[in-house]
Amino acid sequence: MTTLSRRGLVRGLAVLSAHTFLGPVLAFCSPCGVRATESARFAPEGEPGQPLVVDGTVYEPSGARAAVGVTVYAYQTDAKGIYGPRDAVPRLRGWMKTDAEGRFRITTIRPAPYPGGKIPAHLHVHLWGGGYEPQWTDDFLFEDDPHLTESERERSRQLGRFAFIKKVEAGHVAYAIRLKPKGDRFSSNIRHGFDGC
Repeated sequence: MTTLSRRGLVRGLAVLSAHTFLGPVLAFCSPCGVRATESARFAPEGEPGQPLVVDGTVYEPSGARAAVGVTVYAYQTDAKGIYGPRDAVPRLRGWMKTDAEGRFRITTIRPAPYPGGKIPAHLHVHLWGGGYEPQWTDDFLFEDDPHLTESERERSRQLGRFAFIKKVEAGHVAYAIRLKPKGDRFSSNIRHGFDGC
């Protein structure tokens, strides 16, 4: 009969506890084994569409200090307004991790609105880690989009430097994100940043 040492028992209980109680949290921490850096390229060289560089800075909920080590996952449509094959994860997507000043960068193309729709072109952004619960931001929108409504423009203006509608200048746009103190619920169709590969 094998005896279990006290150290072995403690280690086994720690692993079991982590699996039982932290499993859902751990699932958010390392999607698909991706090692994120502060920048990501979504669109490969030669991808049709207008080149776009998106710079972002993530702030703590107070808005005063940068949030370091936060995972940023973003995804978008292509130049035709399509995410990719039906029932598949979006083709143009990526993970980043904020640097010591809360910054991240996306090199991509400008997304197009959905075909035949009236929804403005946008980038979806989800954030988690660095001590913060999984959450999403307002979609990143572009000031010259003809599908923007006046109510969207006004709501964005009221957010000041954290506005989600920004002007694209020379293929570049910058956003500031203020984290929420509490996370959001993610339905199965938008969990691909955490679960899907």
